[in-house]
Amino acid sequence: MHLKMSYFAVVLCMCLVGSVWAADNMQPVTDPVKVFGEGYLQVIGFSEEGQSRYKALRAAQVVAQRDLVEVMQGLKLYGTTSIRDGMLESDEIKTSVEGFLRGATNCGQKYHENKGFAEVCMRINIRGRGGLYDILLPVIQDKKITPDKNPDFVPKGTSSISTPPSEVQTGTTGSTGETSKPEVKAPSELTNPYDGLIVDARDYQFRPALVNRVLTEDNEVVFEPSKILSNILVERGCGGFTTDDGKAKALLESWGSKNPMIVKCTDVHKLTDAKISQDDAAAVYVHDQKSNIFSQARVVFLLK
Repeated sequence: MHLKMSYFAVVLCMCLVGSVWAADNMQPVTDPVKVFGEGYLQVIGFSEEGQSRYKALRAAQVVAQRDLVEVMQGLKLYGTTSIRDGMLESDEIKTSVEGFLRGATNCGQKYHENKGFAEVCMRINIRGRGGLYDILLPVIQDKKITPDKNPDFVPKGTSSISTPPSEVQTGTTGSTGETSKPEVKAPSELTNPYDGLIVDARDYQFRPALVNRVLTEDNEVVFEPSKILSNILVERGCGGFTTDDGKAKALLESWGSKNPMIVKCTDVHKLTDAKISQDDAAAVYVHDQKSNIFSQARVVFLLK
């Protein structure tokens, strides 16, 4: 009996410690870079002082739910279009998002008895099963979010040229004044293929969104969500975001990439599309054919 009582006392203490730890470490996650980086959005709601425990917790939860809706609807779907804009423009998006918001979870709470107020943490997941990518998967993959329908990039040929970006042959200018696409080696000729991609967009105002793409300077699509396997898109979104080279490589390594390619962004379209040169696009294309970079979303964007 004594052993049983001791066991339950230990379990109770562990539960209490866990509860206090969760409450003491509740932190908001509302900045878009952090939201898309961490894979969830988190807010803290506070009640007014001088209330009973029940009323304070209930009031704090209402505030947290309101803030959660406000912050989430302000996140970008694509370009300058926010989730709020998307809900106004599409009944499909509106219905999906409203249902998704009802699944917000409590991630901690605390009642301050000395002043009679409470704080409640509420969270919604952007990635993972039941997350925003999961809920909006059909409209993302059917390209119903992006208004412009750009053609896919396909390099001219596979007959000549090494594949690292610095060694890809520059396209030549024809009689029409247009630049021809660079030629690249066939995937079967690669001996040490790149298996991940880091897009360095630190020189530009590039923003994380539900849909981020990589385009050529001629607005051809190199990478977009429709190229990602469904289960990978749900778990990783359109890739990762960080401001640090080392963290970018570490994130890709956690996704199975041992040899990432780094390319410089040459421009940004509508804040959420990173443009790269034709040469880099050709190199990325052929290495993706060999190591499935895009289907696995092994892409990280370097931000300011």
